Amino acid sequence: MFGFVVADAEALSDEEKERYRSLYCGLCLTLRDRYGQLSRACLTYDLTFFVLLANSLHEPAEVRGASHCVMHPAPAAARLWSRSPWADYAADLSVALAYHKVLDDVADDGDVKARAAARLLAGAYERAQARIPEQCAVIEKAMGRIRAIEQEGAEVDPDAAAREFGMLLGRLFAHNQGFWAGGMKALGCALGRFIYLMDAAVDFADDAASGSYNPFVALGATPETMRTTLALAAADAAEAYERLPLVQDAHLMDAILYSGVWAQFNKTYPPAEGAE
Repeated sequence: MFGFVVADAEALSDEEKERYRSLYCGLCLTLRDRYGQLSRACLTYDLTFFVLLANSLHEPAEVRGASHCVMHPAPAAARLWSRSPWADYAADLSVALAYHKVLDDVADDGDVKARAAARLLAGAYERAQARIPEQCAVIEKAMGRIRAIEQEGAEVDPDAAAREFGMLLGRLFAHNQGFWAGGMKALGCALGRFIYLMDAAVDFADDAASGSYNPFVALGATPETMRTTLALAAADAAEAYERLPLVQDAHLMDAILYSGVWAQFNKTYPPAEGAE
């Protein structure tokens, strides 16, 4: 369900691209230090967006540096990285969410690769449970409820699973946010619902062919109706986002929330020639 919350590179300056990469690389290094090399496979730009948000709200001290990357071994200049305390929490969430995602894949079809990934991540997840036990329990319960909703089918309430995933992300975003907990929860709820629906839109053809749960398939949606539904969900996320006092990296985050999140949809359903 992740992989959609990315920046629109064309909207960024060179300086913003460097800043974005440095936080992404910082999260990657944090995963390595807290969970080992294999955990770097859990890295996503989605949690990098969370780090951007939390850094902008709280303006913590950041540690910066440059190093060569085992994930990009070709000869090249050292890659810049930037780390704040929020990267620790984002790394913990990365492992916990990735682990439950592969468990969900195993439950869906017993995929051999997913089973192997679950075994490889089991030790890291145990460490995440020790660090963020409340969040891991919330993730486990929410994913169980989403599975139950998906097994029942989308005919009764097509939005139920999306809302559940939104509520999950809202609770995770609100953790330790102090005065801004309510605002971050609202943003997480709206963004999580959007992510779930975007995933359903992008997977429409595969799910229609396989009979897998998909609210848009159940509704007989078209690319146009899916775009409309997603635009309304994105507007809810934007409203919550705009209520937060975000100054640092604001334009970079705008390039994620207002255009970058549409990249996979536009690739799957290219706009008609001449359409805006």
